Amino acid sequence: MHDDDRALRDQLRAADPARALPPASPTWLDHRMEQIMTDESSSTTTVTPEAPRRDFRRWRPVIGIAAGLAIAAAIVAPLVLGGAEPTVETLQPPSGGGLASGSCLVLEPATVAAQQQAFAATVLQIQGKTILLEVTERFTGDVADRVEVAQVDAVTSDFSGVPFEVGQSFLVGAVDGTITGCGVTGADSTELRAIYGAAFPG
Repeated sequence: MHDDDRALRDQLRAADPARALPPASPTWLDHRMEQIMTDESSSTTTVTPEAPRRDFRRWRPVIGIAAGLAIAAAIVAPLVLGGAEPTVETLQPPSGGGLASGSCLVLEPATVAAQQQAFAATVLQIQGKTILLEVTERFTGDVADRVEVAQVDAVTSDFSGVPFEVGQSFLVGAVDGTITGCGVTGADSTELRAIYGAAFPG
C-alpha cells in the first residue's frame, strides 16, 4: 500500500461520524436486515401516469364549420346535379282565335273533360312574346312544371279577353299540344273553376 492510499484512508476515517461507536454485533445486523426485507410500509407503489386529455374546446370551431359545410352541400348538391331543375314544355297558342271566341258555343263541363291536358297555372314571366306559366295544379294529362306559350295578339285575333300578364292565374286546357280556346282556357274565375270542378270531380 502506498503512502497516498494510507493518507486517503485516514482522511475517510476521520470524516466518518460513527468512528467512535463500537461495531454492531452480527445478530443485530441480521435482525435489522430481516426487518428491512419484511417491512411493507417502505414498498414503492408504481403509479401509471394518466394520459393527457385532449382539449376538445379548441376543436369546436372546426367541428361547427364542418357541420355547416355538410348542410350547405346537402342543399347545393341537388341544384348542381339538376335534381331541382323544373321541367318545361311548350304549347301552341289557340288556333283560329283567342282564349274565347264570339263564335264558340256555351262552355260545358264535357268540353273541358275532353281535354288531353288540363291544369291551373300562374304567369311567372313574359319575355318578348313568350309567356312562362308556373303550373300550380294538374287536372288531367302529363303536364311539366312550367309551360311556355306565345302571347296572343289581341289586335289581330278575335281574342275577347285580356292577354296574359305576370302574376295572373289561369285555367288551361290543351289538345295535341295546342291550347284550346272558346273559353276552355281563361282567367281562374269562380265560374270557370266550377266548370273545371264538374269536368274533373274528385
